[in-house]
Amino acid sequence: MSDTPSAPGKLAEPPKNEPRLESWGEIATYLRRDIRTVQRWEHLYGLPVRRLVIGKMGQVYAFRSELDRWMKQRQPSADDDIANNDKESREVQNPPGAAEEIDEKTKTSGKSTAWKWQATILGLLLLASLGWINPVHDWIHDLLFPPQKKMLLFVRPFASLPADPDQQLFVKGLKDEMIIQLGKVNPKQLGVFAPTTSDAEGSKSIAELRNDLHADYVLEGSVRRALEQLRIDAVLIATKDGSQVWSKSYTGDARNILQLQDNVTEDVAGQIRGTLPSPISPGRAGGNVEQVDSRAYEAYLEGRVHWFDRDLLRSKESYERALKIDPANSRARAGLAMIFLLLGQSPNDVLPPSQSVPMAREAAQQALRGDAKSADAYCVLGNIAQSYDHDMPAAERSFKKAIELDPANVTAHEWYGYFLTVNNRLSEALQQTKLALELDPASPLLQNVQGEIYYYKRDFDASIQQELKTLEQSPGFLYPRIWLASAYREKKMYKEALNQFDLARKHSNDSPALLGLYGHALAISGDKVGAQEMVAKLEQASRTRYVPALYFAAVYTGLGDNDQTFHWLEKAFTEQDDRLVYLGVDPIADPLRGDPRFQQLMKRSGLR
Repeated sequence: MSDTPSAPGKLAEPPKNEPRLESWGEIATYLRRDIRTVQRWEHLYGLPVRRLVIGKMGQVYAFRSELDRWMKQRQPSADDDIANNDKESREVQNPPGAAEEIDEKTKTSGKSTAWKWQATILGLLLLASLGWINPVHDWIHDLLFPPQKKMLLFVRPFASLPADPDQQLFVKGLKDEMIIQLGKVNPKQLGVFAPTTSDAEGSKSIAELRNDLHADYVLEGSVRRALEQLRIDAVLIATKDGSQVWSKSYTGDARNILQLQDNVTEDVAGQIRGTLPSPISPGRAGGNVEQVDSRAYEAYLEGRVHWFDRDLLRSKESYERALKIDPANSRARAGLAMIFLLLGQSPNDVLPPSQSVPMAREAAQQALRGDAKSADAYCVLGNIAQSYDHDMPAAERSFKKAIELDPANVTAHEWYGYFLTVNNRLSEALQQTKLALELDPASPLLQNVQGEIYYYKRDFDASIQQELKTLEQSPGFLYPRIWLASAYREKKMYKEALNQFDLARKHSNDSPALLGLYGHALAISGDKVGAQEMVAKLEQASRTRYVPALYFAAVYTGLGDNDQTFHWLEKAFTEQDDRLVYLGVDPIADPLRGDPRFQQLMKRSGLR
């Protein structure tokens, strides 16, 4: 280990007990310049920057007093790039005797320019008075306040040192949680790719991450765990040239893991801050960070990993284990609320809504009592208000609150998109999906959602194209096959539709949801015997598990038996089936729209 100045022999002994600026980012922020500028000042003008060298790794630092003294001693001349706000090229000096002529021209030009600006503003006001207010306002705003480019950060999967299979879930969960916290730092200026994309694209090179994802920075790291001690090593890389911007190691007790995470988050934000036009405010900077039971937190992290994989039962087990150790763990409580909710929704159907919804509601409310800023809990309450309480205004308030608290929360954008879908605000729904995909472009779930919304918009060709693309990337994923088959069905491509529904049915081991959809497709294609066989299969399955009434209604809709259809639809309303509200926009219900019973049912479901 060595501690050396950047210019050996030129710097005095470091000031005693003075806090250090620990990186190029902190130095740049203190001097109110960008990182490239202060690096050039060090190289050309001897800016007093020191280096700490550990093996092959290096870290820069500086002292405020030395920087202040250097700036004061410079007393830059008029042509110095520091005096001229560090312009990349210096202005050409005017020849002697030309000052008066230039000054007169400048005055004349200034008057002309001022008159032109006045005329332009008057013209814009005239356009505004003619009804062009919004475009003109937007144009003026963009002219005066040009949009700032959002910096994009990609976090690679962390390495476990030494390679220990038993630590893989913990390390992966720790990385996922850091992504979530980094995403809260300043979403308007710093975009952080979601955990799903981190895992899917993590093996790509720096150049590929820049070209494919337009990432500006890549964060790499490793985690070493020995009993209750943790060491996190982090390295930040600029993708423009592959250079290492910063590196640092963090050690501490596992009970202080939240503090370690915050330290990494704040330091990474501080490094990127030097390249942004305004400061970033770290999420919990300066606040008191709680200590946690390391076993409970590890179980929570495992639950998050399984959640992102949509392994609901394993996620549920992990969250419940965390809460058994630490009942006050609001993060695990909110995660459990999401699991309870989805276990009662189609096509999972593990529990009837009469059981799943009360558990989900109570868990979400408990989570909010422990953490009033839990975006996940608000997502759950919004979903319940939409699908079960049929209170659409309350649902929208909850989803907007979740996005306000955590704009980088992918689930919040996804579920708000579903809310907009059932309320027939389909263009807005696509926009929410687009926002979610910007955060998580490699997510097959979000790619599927986009195809699903195209289906509801009745753009069946776009739906087919999107779902075929999703299946190409994720062949074993069930959902895109469902919406691909549904789009084929609406285009009366019954052979293709039945083939896809049958594949999905077999892949799901005769899931009741797929039996209902397959039976409906058989019926409208003319195979009424096959459709009745699916009804029989649904009846048989209902003897041993929960089978939503809506699946029976789907088959009877295809058979054209409206009386049976509405019998089962009424039962679905009583069951509080979450998919009932989708019938307002689903083409599968088009044969029913002229029936007053259907119109009344949609009104009772909170839909206009």
